[in-house]
Amino acid sequence: MALSVMGLIVCCLLQTILSLNPEDPNVCSHWESYAVTVQESYAHPFDQIYYTRCTDILNWFKCTRHRISYKTAYRRGLRTMYRRRSQCCPGYYENGDFCIPLCTEECVHGRCVSPDTCHCEPGWGGPDCSSGKSGVFGAWLGPWLWLGGSRAVCRLPSLSRA
Repeated sequence: MALSVMGLIVCCLLQTILSLNPEDPNVCSHWESYAVTVQESYAHPFDQIYYTRCTDILNWFKCTRHRISYKTAYRRGLRTMYRRRSQCCPGYYENGDFCIPLCTEECVHGRCVSPDTCHCEPGWGGPDCSSGKSGVFGAWLGPWLWLGGSRAVCRLPSLSRA
């Protein structure tokens, strides 16, 4: 019993600690319904018997009467409650208590800054930052020479031997 109570406390603490901040721009929320068991009171009818004086000599001048009375009773019921639930907006995934943008293509030389949008490192471009840009750090001048910064690098073609 003590172990299950401790597990419930740890679960609630983790939910509180590892929860998304609804104020973050990448966090969306929606209303969620859930059922709660409650004990509710109601008026339970019952037949109450009482006696009155009457002219019935066989019953010693006492007559039986009935009336419906009510007493408070209790029953369990389900009540639907609503709460706001935070979740990552479309195009983002949850990582701990943050919503991280999701790029379907890996950002090879850059990082994912919003859904399917890469921010490339200097010298790289294209939707996934895999294409080298000329003029930033250098450029290939013909098949053998790379001119970049203050130096030139020669690249010899591979010679295949027959």
